[in-house]
Amino acid sequence: MKNKLIIVIAIVVIVVGGIIIFSGDKGTENNNQLGNQNKSTASGISNICEYFPKELIESAIGKSIVKVESPFSDNKSCFYYTFYSDTYDHTPYGDEPGGTPIVVVYDDEDLAKDKISNEKSGNTYRSDASIGMDNYVVKNNVGKIWQTVLILGGEKYIRIHFVHDAATGEDLVKIAAKFAEKIK
Repeated sequence: MKNKLIIVIAIVVIVVGGIIIFSGDKGTENNNQLGNQNKSTASGISNICEYFPKELIESAIGKSIVKVESPFSDNKSCFYYTFYSDTYDHTPYGDEPGGTPIVVVYDDEDLAKDKISNEKSGNTYRSDASIGMDNYVVKNNVGKIWQTVLILGGEKYIRIHFVHDAATGEDLVKIAAKFAEKIK
């Protein structure tokens, strides 16, 4: 009897806690900035590839985006390929598709913790006024830009970086500026 009572109480606590957590404000100020277009939800951008179409990146950097994909089911990241081939990666098991992407990730993890970790590796974080909103431009230990970060407020931010020379550091700043215009 005691075990059943404990289980019932635990279920009630979980249900009530869930209701309290999910009925809060949830950052409506940021949601209003992002708007409802392209499937924004109460938790932010629900599909990064739709919110930032390839044409926006193409207009920023003057390069064609040949393929766009969201590699994970949560749609919080998007790969914008400047080059893509079905035989890109040669493995011992055969060729695999791939290419050179610009990677955009909508995140709500602890940016301060990530920043501390990166700074320990010699990276520097600076703001760039040309971007038009709160941001960081991240340079590696040899002074090359490898990532930009748009701060949306609260714990929400957007990271933009590239893989295999898909873009330059200066391109990342241009992309961040275009994204900032769209967000505003």
